[in-house]
Amino acid sequence: MRMTAPRSNAGHAPLGDPIFERVGQDPRHSFYWHMHGYPDAIARWNYHPEYELHLVQYSSGHYVVGDFAGRFGPGNLVLTGPNLPHVWFSDLAHADERIAERDVVLQFSGDWLRRLAAVCPELARVEDLLTGADRGLVFEGPTATEVARRLREMGDLAPMARLASLMTLLDLLAGTPARPLASPTYRLEHSAVRSEQVDAILRYLHGHFDRPLSMSRLAHWQDMTPSAFSRFFKRATGDTFVAFVRRMRIDRACALLVESEDTVADICFRVGYRNLSNFNRHFRALTGHTPTRYRTLFAAGHAVA
Repeated sequence: MRMTAPRSNAGHAPLGDPIFERVGQDPRHSFYWHMHGYPDAIARWNYHPEYELHLVQYSSGHYVVGDFAGRFGPGNLVLTGPNLPHVWFSDLAHADERIAERDVVLQFSGDWLRRLAAVCPELARVEDLLTGADRGLVFEGPTATEVARRLREMGDLAPMARLASLMTLLDLLAGTPARPLASPTYRLEHSAVRSEQVDAILRYLHGHFDRPLSMSRLAHWQDMTPSAFSRFFKRATGDTFVAFVRRMRIDRACALLVESEDTVADICFRVGYRNLSNFNRHFRALTGHTPTRYRTLFAAGHAVA
């Protein structure tokens, strides 16, 4: 079923512009694997530059990928490409119902995989899979069932085993017929207008988050008033400008705590903070741990935020 302005058939309002999702990072892995329930803050009409392999474990409902809308049930397995909006709406028996661990999600960078394929010719056939994912691909049948099983189990694997499992998943998917979802021109129509401006701003932030950042200067750069830029940024990313930059800085601090032996104070200043007490307070608010405790837990092999 194709729609000019996508709607869920479950009675939701028009979806409007998708929200940019900043995909989580884990310094132990080259890609991001996680589970989440429904309803959930992350289960929304969103897009991101990473590829996403999305498995629904429980419930039925309607899903939208680009300009495609259809029904899904348990076992629904979809691969979406960069900046292709998507969302899954489950049918709920009552307003307070929550479906735990509804989704298993694997997200990875296409640039990372293509660099890997450049030195590993065994991955050559994955290129066609990535190209097809630009429209979204839904997989069905015995191979999809096997991929779903492996995807569920990936969360319990050690880092090297998890990487090997991803290579196996991609090989299985590359050899499996899949049904494209969005129309051939959808992604071009979407990217040509809105993503370009958002991506320019995000590229700038990623390149300058370790320095003082002024929202008013970015607003001037984009020919907006500060208030208009603030509204635009919140609509595009789902976060305020201050909260988004803060999360970027703390994410980088988490990686530095794991990858280096730098002191907490050194890391604080390296990620753009000018005040150690603010850094410690924000770090604890976002991770649930002090920086020192985070480093200790990671070194001991415990799961950390």
